[in-house]
Amino acid sequence: MHLYPALQPIVKFLLRIVWRPTVSGLENVPSSGRMIMACNHVSAFETYVVPCMIPREIHWLGKDSLFKGKGLPGKFFAWLMRSVNVIPVDRSGQAGASAALNAGIAVLEGEHALGVFPEGTRSPDGRMYRGKTGAVRLALATGAPILPVAEIGAFEAQRSKKSILPKLGASLHTTIGPTLDMRAELAGLRGGVSSNAPASRDELRALARILMEAIRDLSGQEYVDEYASEVKKSLKASRAKAHERV
Repeated sequence: MHLYPALQPIVKFLLRIVWRPTVSGLENVPSSGRMIMACNHVSAFETYVVPCMIPREIHWLGKDSLFKGKGLPGKFFAWLMRSVNVIPVDRSGQAGASAALNAGIAVLEGEHALGVFPEGTRSPDGRMYRGKTGAVRLALATGAPILPVAEIGAFEAQRSKKSILPKLGASLHTTIGPTLDMRAELAGLRGGVSSNAPASRDELRALARILMEAIRDLSGQEYVDEYASEVKKSLKASRAKAHERV
């Protein structure tokens, strides 16, 4: 059962009644066709606030572990995820990266909109971290424009790291920038020379930086040139050492 068209207006209505989120830049959203929506990721709220602010159905790639819950609650959650356009993908290891890329290409070649968080995980402190190259690879492979989006106020609205709903009275604003053509950006990196050669690792990283700068221009976040996942690992190790000393 496809519930996205039915649930989106309901969730949007509830958000407006309780939190009154605002949005700007809607004129930048392509009305149809393939599109990659790339958003900053500072809380759990972006996964439902942002899709309610954008007048397109968004497809997402979800960790396959989300679909493997036990018992009736697990089965219900897996069914719900599929009904709102979340596609299970085993993203572990190199094979997982290829599986996620192929799943994303399939969504885009179906002329749908795909949502991604380029940082790969939530920011541990509200700052913006280095973007991974997955969104760029998808854009180069399919020609899909990337729509940079920033959710502002979501980090401050967290009641805790595990909170699902924002604080009452929180100010949430979604701002949407002009789309980016990564094939044109790649040509620019190559001095305007047209080439069918695959992007090198350095070129992919440069394009990912261009994307993150576009999102940061919208969000105003401080930028940290490290991967959020690595920072989280370091923080976890530091807390473990501190606990051992106690």
